[in-house]
Amino acid sequence: MVAAFSAAYTAWTMPSLIGIVFAIVLPLLMLRLPLTGVVLVAVLAQEIRPNGRFGELTTLGHQLFFGSGKIPVVLPLAVTAALAAAVRWWPPRHLRLRSAGGVLLGLAGALVLLAVGSGLVHGQSVFSAVNQNARPFVLLVLGLVTGMSLRWLPDDQKWLARAAGGALVGLLVAAAIAIPLGEIADDRLSAYFVFYDSALPAIAAAVFLGMLGGWRWDWRHMSVAVAAPLLVVFSFRRSVWLAVLVVLVAVLVVAWSRWRPMIQQLAFAGLVVTVVVFSAPGLAADIGLRSVGSFELGGSSEPVASGQWVTPSKPAPTGAPAATGQPPATSRPSATGQPPGTSRPSATGGPAAPTGVPQPPGQAPPPKPANPPAGSGRPAPGPQSADHQAASTSGHISDLRVGWDHVRAHVWTGVGPLAPQLSGLTADKAERVYVHNELLQNWLRYGPAAPALVVLFLTVAGLMALARLRDPGSDVVVRSAAAFCLIAPLCFMTAPFLSETSRWPLLTGVAVGILAHRARASTESGRA
Repeated sequence: MVAAFSAAYTAWTMPSLIGIVFAIVLPLLMLRLPLTGVVLVAVLAQEIRPNGRFGELTTLGHQLFFGSGKIPVVLPLAVTAALAAAVRWWPPRHLRLRSAGGVLLGLAGALVLLAVGSGLVHGQSVFSAVNQNARPFVLLVLGLVTGMSLRWLPDDQKWLARAAGGALVGLLVAAAIAIPLGEIADDRLSAYFVFYDSALPAIAAAVFLGMLGGWRWDWRHMSVAVAAPLLVVFSFRRSVWLAVLVVLVAVLVVAWSRWRPMIQQLAFAGLVVTVVVFSAPGLAADIGLRSVGSFELGGSSEPVASGQWVTPSKPAPTGAPAATGQPPATSRPSATGQPPGTSRPSATGGPAAPTGVPQPPGQAPPPKPANPPAGSGRPAPGPQSADHQAASTSGHISDLRVGWDHVRAHVWTGVGPLAPQLSGLTADKAERVYVHNELLQNWLRYGPAAPALVVLFLTVAGLMALARLRDPGSDVVVRSAAAFCLIAPLCFMTAPFLSETSRWPLLTGVAVGILAHRARASTESGRA
């Protein structure tokens, strides 16, 4: 019945050919391979709105997160998968509430109740409180249930790693086609950065780290081992890069017994990535400019919120030069740095809108320029790219200071989930309070209990992740889940991905659930 509702809702919220295909294929996939289906959706679908500026690949599958309905399609799909997985082990056998899985489910459930209760106290309806406040935490619970069911899903045990690896290789092939066509994420940064949603490079990095020391030298394993780091390069999310470096050190330390194959595989992947970076015209320079900008501070910028650009506080008037000092663009740069001769049409079929920026859910897009100057193609990214990154870095750091000041002013109650954006925070066009930090945002919206629950949840998950990385019996799926559970908390410190998106909490729940499943299996085998 839930699968039928999921199919009907998908067809209704996406009245198109792709909606019909999704309505038929996805619920059946969730019923047949619930864990593999959820992971495939999380890997392939990008949680970012199209606006006529981004390439098609950047917003691939966005309909699952943004549609005409108030509920994203991914939610009923996740419910279908969780119920299909739970049926395989129902009634529960040897269920222990004091197990790691029981503790994690309790913490995630407490976050749901806290978000709903806070909304009701502040005047929201039950539906609004669940859908607007608690939905990410509901997805966290659904992911947990699905991941913890792995031991009862033999088909998923067979197909999960293959499907995830194949999806990553497919996305890299698609990126290699999209780059020469100029179908990129942000032409202010590079003609090579295809993907924008930070969840994808986090997945790719986790898979690569999970493979270290355990993959064979055949074409399948080598393809994924090359595709994963290249996807991280073509996404180039600074928080993910930093998190990966930290987690890589942790992996090398806790899994020192496998250091020889790990070093060999790192050397192989590093050599291939280095050759690609220095062979592609301008790619090394673009990476250098973005890296330099990440360590410098600048003025105000167009900040990132939930993987999407937020309208700047003082947008340039129509026809005026952009804040970066570049003229308004009517075309997109190709991978060679030269813009094509004609402008790219918008996602709605109208004129090109290169100066538009994607908006957070529920916010209207900015007006498009009526008559952009003819022939004013955007030059290839240069020093302005570093300036843009410096300004973004400054905005994120400023949010930590300003957000903490607001927390100290409302320590015990927060400001509530319906409170408008607070003064001084970077995302000044957000409809409700938004801070570039998971803990500060949760504190301001729901009070001090919310960040405490999040910290406890991430701590338990992190300890399990370190144990599974150290365990020589862990397979690539378990080690990849462990790497993701260590990468995610570092990314949450730069943006509230856990409570503001759908993709991150679902992935986090699945990864932590897999670890909880493995922890219980290890305990039972030890007792035996």
